[in-house]
This record gives sequence, C-alpha cells and structure tokens, in this order.
Amino acid sequence: MNVLITGHSGFLGNHTARLFKNRGHKVYGLSRSIIQNCEYQQYICDVLDKNKVSQIVSEKNIELILHVAGKPIISDCDKDPFNAFTINGLGTASILESARISGCCAKIIIVETDKVYGFQEKVPTTEDATLNPNSPYGLSKALSSQFCEFYRKYYSMNVVSARPVNLFGEGDNAYTRIIPTAMRKIISGEGIPVHEDGHEIFRDFLYVKDAAEMLYILATNKTNHQIYNLSSNSPTSMSKLAKDITKILNHNVNPIFVKKPGTYREILYQSIDGCRFNDEFNFRFTPFDVAIKETYEAYKVGGRHE
Repeated sequence: MNVLITGHSGFLGNHTARLFKNRGHKVYGLSRSIIQNCEYQQYICDVLDKNKVSQIVSEKNIELILHVAGKPIISDCDKDPFNAFTINGLGTASILESARISGCCAKIIIVETDKVYGFQEKVPTTEDATLNPNSPYGLSKALSSQFCEFYRKYYSMNVVSARPVNLFGEGDNAYTRIIPTAMRKIISGEGIPVHEDGHEIFRDFLYVKDAAEMLYILATNKTNHQIYNLSSNSPTSMSKLAKDITKILNHNVNPIFVKKPGTYREILYQSIDGCRFNDEFNFRFTPFDVAIKETYEAYKVGGRHE
C-alpha cells in the first residue's frame, strides 16, 4: 500500500512511518524538515501548500494518508493562536482536499487530540460528547475535527479521526511535558519537578509505540466507527505519575514540588474513554513500567531518532 505520512519527522509521525515501512508498505514522508539516513522518500512541504500536496498524492498514487503534522505544543499555540488555527485547522482541510482531488485515497486518518473535548461533566468522555475546547490548541484541533466531519458527510469520504491522550516515549524532546522532563532530571540525578497542584491534576498517558500501532490498526482494518479515542483508561495524578516513575527507575531522589508558571486555568480531571477502540480490536497496551524503562534507556543514549 502506498502511504503518505505528514509530519513524519516529528515524534508520533516518525514512529508511525517506521512501523509502516517495517511492515512492507511504500512510505512517503511529508514535513518541513527531513530525517537523515531515512529509508523512505521524503518531501519538504508545508501541509498548507495544497497544490504541492495534491501533486504528490496523485503522482505517487497514495492510497492512505495519515495526517500527523501540526503544532503540538500547547504553550506555543497560546502564544500564537492564529498560527495554530491555520496549521492545525486549515492544514487538515488542505490534506482532505488533496485527497478528494486525487481520487486515489481509500482512507484518510487524521490525528486529533483528547483536548478537543475540553471540560466535560461526564468523564471518562466518550466519542459522542460535544466538543468544548478551552485553549487555542484545543480549538485548533476542534476545527480540524469539524473539517473531518464535513468531508465525511458532504463528500462521503472515508475519514477516520483518532484522538490520543498525552503521548510519551523515545524521541519526544518537548521538555515542557512532564515525562521528557522527568527523564532528563533523573539522568542528571535530580528529583522530578511537579507543579504544587499536581495532586489535583489528572491526565491519561499513552506510550507512543502503542499509539503508532493503534494508528496502523485503524489504517489497515475495516472500522465500525469514524472517531476513536486512543486511551488505556488509566488516568493518574501528576504527583502519582512522578512518584511511580521515580520508583520504577529506582531513582533515590523524591519528586520536588514547584510553583506553576503563569496563571492559566487547567482542567482538573481530564480523561477519555478508550473502550470503543480497545473492545473493537482487543488491543493490549504495553505495561507502563515496561514503557517507562524503554523510554528511559532511549533518553540515556540521546532520545532522538536519527
């Protein structure tokens, strides 16, 4: 199968592209940067360049698109919301339109996020909940979701939305996130920093290798639904997460509590229901302790794909 993966040089995109390549698919990567010594063909291209994207899709007879590209860092989107709306929202529209024009794509997988749900009274939140984004990042991804729904209904296109929770694993060098920071601090012999309200903040986490496998399953199987939450249904507080990582890695320095930068309001308990995907495909997740140990070993040798 001819597969185009946008954002292939990024965290999730890299894992996903390598998985498809290793399983015998013809992979093409599209990003604004390239990977050195890459084993598949790459294109330097902005997803907003619809004409160039359409040309690639048509010339390479792309049968499947996995749209992973976008602005993933919440704080960056806070600082420049218009850019977030453009890249995450219109970038998705560009990919969907390129697929429509080419006529050769049998399926498009769009990676969204659990942040499209925002605050919900019912948690864990299921896929049929009304979207309620509460940040520029969440809104930008909700725009992406609306474009997906429109192309499904108006053009009858096979568009599947995947909404993963917070990802972690090898290759994530965004040190505004707690797990990359935890890895770096433990390597340097320090305690994991946790915001002083960390015992009140609950989030879901998903190993990036599991997320890539889940995307592969959605791409290569007939699906019963068009929207899937990707979650192991195991929310944890930030304080407990730090303590668990410290224990798993036999680190002898306890987590430290620090003042939260800024005055932004966080959703205290955010959790989504992953049963739709897990039940349909009988998915088995990597145990958390195994995933953390693998992540730590990768960070010790650099943590970045080369």
